[in-house]
Amino acid sequence: MVLNGRLLAIANAVPRSGRVADIGTDHGYVPLYLIQKDFIESAIAADISQGSLKKAEMLVSEYNLEDRMETRLGSGLSVLTPGEVDTIIIAGMGGLLIRDILMGDETVARSATTLILQPMVAQDLLRRWLVNNCYTIKDEELVKEDQRIYEIIIASPGIQEAYSDIYLDRYPNVYYDIGWRLIEKQHPLLEEFVLKKIQSLEEIVEHLNINKTQSAMERMIEIKSKLKQYKEVYRWDIKSKTL
Repeated sequence: MVLNGRLLAIANAVPRSGRVADIGTDHGYVPLYLIQKDFIESAIAADISQGSLKKAEMLVSEYNLEDRMETRLGSGLSVLTPGEVDTIIIAGMGGLLIRDILMGDETVARSATTLILQPMVAQDLLRRWLVNNCYTIKDEELVKEDQRIYEIIIASPGIQEAYSDIYLDRYPNVYYDIGWRLIEKQHPLLEEFVLKKIQSLEEIVEHLNINKTQSAMERMIEIKSKLKQYKEVYRWDIKSKTL
């Protein structure tokens, strides 16, 4: 099994451990790869879709890994018991859905040592929820695939350390958008990532300039404020450190 791009980055974020659960596994590529590389002892590949799980089952059979990789049909963390796995992967979903999955069975979520989360949207809301609900964001990764930059959040149960105040007290909303761990380690893709965000906000401002309604003007004020903060973060936390 060979992985590239987003899936490889998710696999590389998994700590060497005993047992991993991949929630919403689809084909089961990530857990199968981890087993083949002997990075983990065994895995549970779970999905709410019978069709998706069937693809994973066929892959397990093809590689003769029935003794190390188990498939389970079910919703979210309901397929697991507390303490059954060391690491939980939830990837390729919206940030709010990932949040709801973690909230759906907190006993299971908090019994794992590591959570590997890869939200497709609402990354800021997921980061905020994690910090406000006694999870620590240990690390973050970015990976570029087909011109899109994906965000990976590595979290663990436990109260977030005070270091976050350095960032979150200054521009709290912006640092939830960007991810302060990325700034802290000056990720190689960070500059491109933030510039894309700035460009996206500038395009929204341009669009709102055409629409002169009251709601558009109110939205314009909000977006311009965030845009200003993004540019300051880019100037002081990114560009100045690469000179």
